[in-house]
Amino acid sequence: MDRAEYLFLPNVVNAPVPQPDEVGYFCPLVQSSQYMCRSALNIPDRRIIRPTIYLKEDPANLAYVFENAFPPGLRPRRSQLQGAIFKALARQMEFNRRQIETGNDIIAHIDPAQPVWIVTGRPYNLYDDRLNLQFGKQLAKLGIKALPMDLVSSDSEDMSDFKRMFWGLGARIIRTAKRTLRTPNWYGVHLTNFSCGADSFIEHFYRHLLRGKPSLILELDEHSAVAGLLTRVEAYRNVVKNLQEKRMAAKLDPDKPDSLAEVG
Repeated sequence: MDRAEYLFLPNVVNAPVPQPDEVGYFCPLVQSSQYMCRSALNIPDRRIIRPTIYLKEDPANLAYVFENAFPPGLRPRRSQLQGAIFKALARQMEFNRRQIETGNDIIAHIDPAQPVWIVTGRPYNLYDDRLNLQFGKQLAKLGIKALPMDLVSSDSEDMSDFKRMFWGLGARIIRTAKRTLRTPNWYGVHLTNFSCGADSFIEHFYRHLLRGKPSLILELDEHSAVAGLLTRVEAYRNVVKNLQEKRMAAKLDPDKPDSLAEVG
């Protein structure tokens, strides 16, 4: 921090949502991360640029928020800010589209009889290799095909039974679970971390939605170890394998959802 004059730490309150009934809020820890960093590192207020951002709202309003957050000597023109904001949002939308396109391409090249693990979770759990103990690499070593939820198209899933879903990432987890349930060779894995308040609610709905299929919830913390992780992963792989073998023995339609009861 000694080499930087300013630190850009926005308060990001909510995210864009695909359905109007969703609220899209981030959890309190995400919203308050700026305050925690400032306190933990003893950063003076004058050195932090800290706009409060509502990404769900009209993007045109963001320029005004950013303009007021910058100190006078660094403050760009509002027209510059608007141009930069709209360009950034367009790039993000294109990135999201390409992720789904990549996921669809991967799925298209997988035999419908082979299981695919759909991994849900918050970005800091899904993509932090130190936190998740290189979960993706561990699955690859075992030959398990898996996709993170960001590569799965779920925006159109019916959320009428979860009206006014408060958490933005929670809604994405629920939508992905719904698609996982109705896709025969997909199986759910949810990564969470110890003491996650939002997930303590979401996990109940996750299990409820996937009650017709086996699912796995992995809770990670600073005491987690690869050996314990692999033990649960290998056990879950065996459960999925047995179910797939029963489906094949019962000659069930690979494109039709089923449940444990239907395969005996």
